[in-house]
Amino acid sequence: MYLLNQMREGKEVRDARYNYAIFSYLINESPVDEPIMRFYINQPAVIIGKNQNAFAEVDSNYLDAKDIQLVRRSSGGGAVYHDEGTLIYGFNGPADNGSYQDFSRFTQPIIQALQKLGVTEATFGGRNDLLIGEKKFSGTSMLVTDRKVIVGGTLLLDVDYDTLEKVLTPNKKKLVAKGVKSVKSRVTALRPHLAAEFRDISIEDFRQLLIQEVFQVQNISDIPSYSFSNEQWARIDEIVEEKFGNWEWNFGHSGKMNYQRDHRFPFGTMEFQLAVNKGVIENCMIYGDFFASGNVTEIEQALIGTTLSKEAIVAALESFDLANYFGPVSVDEIASVILS
Repeated sequence: MYLLNQMREGKEVRDARYNYAIFSYLINESPVDEPIMRFYINQPAVIIGKNQNAFAEVDSNYLDAKDIQLVRRSSGGGAVYHDEGTLIYGFNGPADNGSYQDFSRFTQPIIQALQKLGVTEATFGGRNDLLIGEKKFSGTSMLVTDRKVIVGGTLLLDVDYDTLEKVLTPNKKKLVAKGVKSVKSRVTALRPHLAAEFRDISIEDFRQLLIQEVFQVQNISDIPSYSFSNEQWARIDEIVEEKFGNWEWNFGHSGKMNYQRDHRFPFGTMEFQLAVNKGVIENCMIYGDFFASGNVTEIEQALIGTTLSKEAIVAALESFDLANYFGPVSVDEIASVILS
């Protein structure tokens, strides 16, 4: 397994748009078949899931005022805030039948490394979280294709609670389902839980120690590294321009709607925004923090032209394997949400 070199022209890449373009390049275009691990840091940014409504998840005025980036990743999951107190890790490797939604196989080495640094209470819990007690210090997302799996996770060494509370505006049903009153009350920083000798560590030194533990080496120079060529960086520039730096990708998945319903399932929140005219669905947008491997646009298109009735909705969706798009949900349950 390689460790990715995050340097470009002598400077570390901390632009979130570029770091997600790197993910996209690795999974879709990289010529390397060997697994690649990366540990990186973003400048202040909010990262939202592929199926989320950007305007519902963040305070866009606060984003602009504080010059915080917003980037939509290519995988599912919820919104997270990154800054330079957050260490992000990623795994890119060949997919297999056991990859999809099996987060624990990727997070366990991280937990073991943290425990050696003194965070003995670190555990995997919930759908995709790393926890200390009931509080979250890491969330994980996953993208699986026919050929590859990419897993990304965050590690909160330090937390800017004030910015976190102001910038994220999650669906209140999500917080109620998790038994918490706010985003702030649900997260915790790792620093207070580190062993005394690591308590004052910088984010860069924390990353180095974690890498050494994960790779089981004394020196990072002992790890095989992978660096991008100038031609590869030029392609990553294009991906930023086409996608992760593009307003339409990051914000544009929206439309003029007059009907909204949502529900919190064990696998995540589903939200339906519809344009309904005389009882007929003329447009449909589906949002949520579920981890879908199927293209949700196919479900949206199937609902367009359908009357707002259980029979019509069931008829439009009964041929789909809905678990492939959302998680374990039945067509009757979806119809019930839309008509609730």
